[in-house]
Amino acid sequence: MRVKGLHVLAEMHDCDIELLQDLHRLETLVKDAADENGFTVEDCIFHQFNQEGISGVVIAPDANFSIHTWPESRRATFDLVACREDLNLLAPCECLVSKLDASHMTAAYSKRDIEVGSAVAAM
Repeated sequence: MRVKGLHVLAEMHDCDIELLQDLHRLETLVKDAADENGFTVEDCIFHQFNQEGISGVVIAPDANFSIHTWPESRRATFDLVACREDLNLLAPCECLVSKLDASHMTAAYSKRDIEVGSAVAAM
């Protein structure tokens, strides 16, 4: 079985510290970034750690988004994994850079093309 898709790992720097600590606003911003770029949000879960950093996952039919924030360093990571190669995963990243008022973003982008053996595929 062949597993194909895309993976983007983005680092957002010098973000608005208040947004990085606000669970409900951050959840809304990530869901909006998905929606505004053509992804239909099916479900999500967000968790705040001791009123500081937040981790969240947004699930869409063709992609999954996760975000982790570090307010103390004004930084967030945004990880996107898609099961199709024709999706623009950089667009939601760029949208979130704007929404978080980040100064800039660095990103690693890779295609996933993995041959999965029958023993692994059966798991």
